[in-house]
Amino acid sequence: MRRNKILVAIDFEEQSLKALQQSYHLAKLFDAELLLLYVVEESSVLKSFFTHENYYDNILHTAKEKLDELEALARETALHMGVEVNSLIVKGKPYEQIIQTAVNEHVILIVMGKNSSYEKPGRKFIGSNTFNVVRAAPCPVISIKGDNNYGEFSNILLPLDFTKPVQKQIQQSVKLAGYFGSTIHIISVLHGDNKMHKLLKQVQLSQAKNEINKNGLRCTAEVVENKGEPVCRTIIKHARKIEANLIIVLTQQKKKVVPFFIGSTAQEIIYESEMPVLSIIPSVVFSPGVVTSFVDPMGLMERHPKQI
Repeated sequence: MRRNKILVAIDFEEQSLKALQQSYHLAKLFDAELLLLYVVEESSVLKSFFTHENYYDNILHTAKEKLDELEALARETALHMGVEVNSLIVKGKPYEQIIQTAVNEHVILIVMGKNSSYEKPGRKFIGSNTFNVVRAAPCPVISIKGDNNYGEFSNILLPLDFTKPVQKQIQQSVKLAGYFGSTIHIISVLHGDNKMHKLLKQVQLSQAKNEINKNGLRCTAEVVENKGEPVCRTIIKHARKIEANLIIVLTQQKKKVVPFFIGSTAQEIIYESEMPVLSIIPSVVFSPGVVTSFVDPMGLMERHPKQI
């Protein structure tokens, strides 16, 4: 059976190095090797200042320097954390190379930092490498921002929007929580004070909670009232309140006609959250291969939640 791999996008900025730190526990949990990827990005602006030959000489020189740094980082990580680490350097657009490498290497998870040099200033949604990766990745993506290293994901916040299908989001969350040994905290945001809407949400949450409990997982359910602020901030505030260390969101897959849905709650959570956010798209299946025996002590991963 193929060895599990976790891809970590590295640009040597602070957030990508924090993403690497977060990936250590994940690698041990899933008995996976870490694949550190550095992308040498071509610049059309720089090309205009150099001859074709000098430009690519400069690219090659940069690549060699970064490869040395990457290999040194890999050796240090392997030595201190007891995790198998390999490194890879490629040339091109960062998000395209991250996605292509994930496909080629059959990785089970991508971990990347936000607000690193891979992100372009002033482009909150369109063109951001994080969002491009999230929308087209062949596997779940964990995006890291902020100063904390959360280690184990013991408290997972799962915000559910019942105006959209939530079955896949719940299934994936159950699977991940089974590996992490986590408690799942499901919430649904209520707009206004309509008592009938609140009752409906409570019924929907109760159904979701029962299905999660049937898989042997701890779960809480709560309707959270929105106080006239953006929904993403209501969700992030609640995550802080319950001391969550991971938020799981379901995102729409990249489409040919409309590449991004501007202002979607999922994108805003990914952008603003200081705690890790795990993004999944409906077509993605999280299927680690070889895992250590302690990962699934209750045998949860052989079960499949019923449709809600």
